[in-house]
Amino acid sequence: MQVWEARMKPKGAFHIGERGIGYEGAREFLPADTLFGALCAGWTVLFGETEMICDLLPNGQPDWSPPFLLSSAFPFAGSVRFYPKPHLPPPDERIRWREVKWVSEGIWTAWLQRKAIDGEKLQTLHDGAVALLVDEVERLSEELQVRSLDDIRLWAVQRTPRVVLDAVTHASSLYHFGRLLFRDGCGLFFLVCFLREGVAEKFWTVMRFLGDHGVGGDRTAGHGAFSLPQPTEVIHDFCQPCPSQFFVTLSPFLPKRTEVPTLFADGCRYRLTVQSGWLGGALPSSFRHKVVRMVEEGSVLCGSADQLWGTMVEVTPSGAPHAVYRWGYAFPVACEVQRP
Repeated sequence: MQVWEARMKPKGAFHIGERGIGYEGAREFLPADTLFGALCAGWTVLFGETEMICDLLPNGQPDWSPPFLLSSAFPFAGSVRFYPKPHLPPPDERIRWREVKWVSEGIWTAWLQRKAIDGEKLQTLHDGAVALLVDEVERLSEELQVRSLDDIRLWAVQRTPRVVLDAVTHASSLYHFGRLLFRDGCGLFFLVCFLREGVAEKFWTVMRFLGDHGVGGDRTAGHGAFSLPQPTEVIHDFCQPCPSQFFVTLSPFLPKRTEVPTLFADGCRYRLTVQSGWLGGALPSSFRHKVVRMVEEGSVLCGSADQLWGTMVEVTPSGAPHAVYRWGYAFPVACEVQRP
């Protein structure tokens, strides 16, 4: 499978919204469905709505297939890429895996292939939320030009107080706002696999446009801007064809009804996430998408990684000026699972 890696090097903070009570939080990564929504908006600006619908949306075609597969955008630091912890038995029991959210590519590859990892070769950062191999820590220290990573944050969510005024009474209310910040040399990366000819050039053109325009929320305040170095074609070890009956998804995943009995057979391990958000586009909007429950990144499903899994669902809110779709295709990576 021809896989491309794109690195989003931040020009400032990101706001990838997550709702809370009295607090507008921020995620530490950019979900694939959010990135796809930004692509649709940018595609419309650069190539027009008709071409965007023809290139990216089903438009009522029963045998339609997506033009590409897209992973969520996860953190990277230096040359080290991080992935969500897979829902598989851990490769070693000597660290507190319950607290770990992100694992380096070395751990991720060994984990998917069910290879044991010597506990002495593991190290955690961010108060146990990030796990790396010792050699990756040494390499990263040299790349970031620091002696030790023990007390360093590669990325962090900052809570910023804000005030909102009532439109009628002008009474003020305090709330907090989450901003995702990265250390120099760190940022977000995603993987993409093109399935249709003639789409790749437009895709990278739109991504460069989004780098100036921004992705995520609060873009008018300067959030979400990034630079996009030349994408590279990569064939990771875990992307190689592998005869396995299970896969891990690297994007939020919405299976078709006909796929459910196969995907959720014995041996699957998954978690659901609620996806919502504001209607984006070239102009500001006060509409919210319909809420969708999806299988989150890192979940393990039953099926071959060589097949196309998932669908796109319409989430158009009442009164919206145009149709809205949520991306729900899996970015599958083969893994080994021992059935119970």
